[in-house]
Amino acid sequence: MGMTEVSGWMAAAAGLTVIAGMTAAMRREPAERRFSGVRRLLYLGYAGACLKRWIVRRCRIETAEDQYYREMYINENPGAKRMEADCMFGIGLVGLLFALSGVLFLVAYTGGFSEKQLSAIERPESGTGIARIRARFGEKEYDISLPVAERLMTAEEIRDNAAKAEEELLTQILGDNESADRVTKPLALPSRIAGTPIAVSWSTSDYRIVDYSGNVHPEYCEDGGSIVTLTAQLTYRDWEETLSFAVRVLPENTAEGADTARELEELLTDYAQEQAYESQIRLPEELGDGKVSFYAEQRYSAWVFFAYAGFLAVVLCLVAASRRKQNRKARERQLLRDYPELVSKVSLLIEAGSTIRLAWERIVGDYVRHRDNRERTRYVYEEMLHTRNLLSLGIPEEKAYEEFGKRCGNIRYLRFSSIIVQNLKKGAAGLLPLLQKESAEAFCDRREQAKQRGEEAGTKLLLPMAGILVIILAMILIPAFMSL
Repeated sequence: MGMTEVSGWMAAAAGLTVIAGMTAAMRREPAERRFSGVRRLLYLGYAGACLKRWIVRRCRIETAEDQYYREMYINENPGAKRMEADCMFGIGLVGLLFALSGVLFLVAYTGGFSEKQLSAIERPESGTGIARIRARFGEKEYDISLPVAERLMTAEEIRDNAAKAEEELLTQILGDNESADRVTKPLALPSRIAGTPIAVSWSTSDYRIVDYSGNVHPEYCEDGGSIVTLTAQLTYRDWEETLSFAVRVLPENTAEGADTARELEELLTDYAQEQAYESQIRLPEELGDGKVSFYAEQRYSAWVFFAYAGFLAVVLCLVAASRRKQNRKARERQLLRDYPELVSKVSLLIEAGSTIRLAWERIVGDYVRHRDNRERTRYVYEEMLHTRNLLSLGIPEEKAYEEFGKRCGNIRYLRFSSIIVQNLKKGAAGLLPLLQKESAEAFCDRREQAKQRGEEAGTKLLLPMAGILVIILAMILIPAFMSL
């Protein structure tokens, strides 16, 4: 058993051991603490979640992850949501490890990592192939590339195949035609007798009607049809034979160890020549006074599977990072769209005689009543709900509104929160004109954003339109070229 095979078995055993250890740890967990249903499935990925947490801490991006979950899950439990996402990531890693272990175990079981000792080399059915084998002589190994020719036929086999070819070639060359007396479709002219190394070359008595590729041109035929003689030249080494067929075409409707390696190649070449009429080349077992053994080229390497697994793990991380980035962008776009509506609502309630806090609670209460009927989370109202909860806990209004603007993370919301804080500090005088002005500017910004999104949509349509153009050109040009 070679070192590669041992490494393959050890890798498969290590992966299965990790999975077995996680299963045993789940069984040791007290019954009252075990999860059920989906949560028990998430618990299976807890080991992967711990590994991810460790990597995140080492990369010093834990703060960014915490900030992401606080932004996306405002009035929920961000820590629990993060753990759930990490466990799902862990389930992916465990599944990847399980699949890798299964593949490694299967490949190791079928001998994919082992060197198979050879006693003979199979000859190719036709032509000449290259057999790459490894020779072990004494304490050294030699890589040898041996040209292996097809098996030679005996004189009797040649005669039998020639007689068989004379009987079957006429049927083969007809192709889709009914008979040799009614040829209207292309002929199939084989370049080799099937199942034999006998080569065939063709010639015709009238190449205008039947060319050398077997294509038929009925436009040059006479009214009653034209007789064309096809000549097949059969060749095999020094043997040649000519067959003729008449058809009637109707008008259409390394340096170290070089000496030993050369000696091995010469020995194998002699063996190949001596056994030229055999279907297999029996390999020698001795070279001089020592024993020599030959092995087939190794099919698989265990490290290739680890490389694939690492690549898939990296892809999994990149997909998760890309999804988070898209979620952040969607949140920012939604905050910008909802800003004019929020400012307009606040200004209308202030104009109706409400205070800032009463207007805030009125807007939040209306959102909470209709929240279950909404398909998507409205982040700005979730942030307002969080601010109302802070106010209920006794947080000063100035601080709560300032934190609201900072959590939204947009210059417009920072400006809106600063207007409210100034109102609390200096009084309500001048608040309504500021809010009305801010609302008008916000609606202008919203129109500009709508125009920008329309231009982006038009740009995104260029690629599908280019694809449709290519398909239309192909539909026009391909039939035109085929008709030539």
